[in-house]
Amino acid sequence: MRYSQMIQQVLKGLFLVVLLLASCSSPSDDGAGGGCGGSDASITCLNVTSIVPTYLDKDTSNVDALQDVCTRDPVTGAVTLEPFTDHNANVTLVNMQFPTSTAADRAFDIGITGYSVTYTLNPPCPTGAVGCPPLTTLTSGASIVVAAGQTVTVTLPFVPISRKTQYVQAGGNLNTPPSYTATYTFTAHTIGANDTFTVQGSAQFTIADFNNCP
Repeated sequence: MRYSQMIQQVLKGLFLVVLLLASCSSPSDDGAGGGCGGSDASITCLNVTSIVPTYLDKDTSNVDALQDVCTRDPVTGAVTLEPFTDHNANVTLVNMQFPTSTAADRAFDIGITGYSVTYTLNPPCPTGAVGCPPLTTLTSGASIVVAAGQTVTVTLPFVPISRKTQYVQAGGNLNTPPSYTATYTFTAHTIGANDTFTVQGSAQFTIADFNNCP
């Protein structure tokens, strides 16, 4: 390996150490996190620049765990239920070259083949809360390509109905909302170099019985 390539590999390693240390710090609502892959002096990095939870066409980190009855007809007994669906997030991914790369270095497209979402309680469980149960990790395959130098925003499950149901059935508090952190871990690879790595990003949310009746 040439001396310049050795220096590039050392710098890549140091950059990944910085990213690792950053990912171990306190949860960040901006979802910042990244990882790099490539070949020799040509290194391309994927960064999670933002995670914005969204529900019913609005940006919100308040996760509604239980569907409420909005109205009940006093004569027929017919009910109108509040809108209730998966809580998603708009995740922004940026493909950029390693800071020390030059214009002559190859830039790689990056493919994402899968991701997981893990849930962690932000202690303490609120005073008066009935329960703050753990939530099962969500895993899914994916087929996302972020071209070299480009930014892509994708809508992904954040807290799906299955995890809302789990929260309620496990005795999760519906009146005093606890706070959790959802952490996405993406499995990615540099297309053409077959260099696989993972990228993480996180966002916080509160969960309870939030009323979204019109």
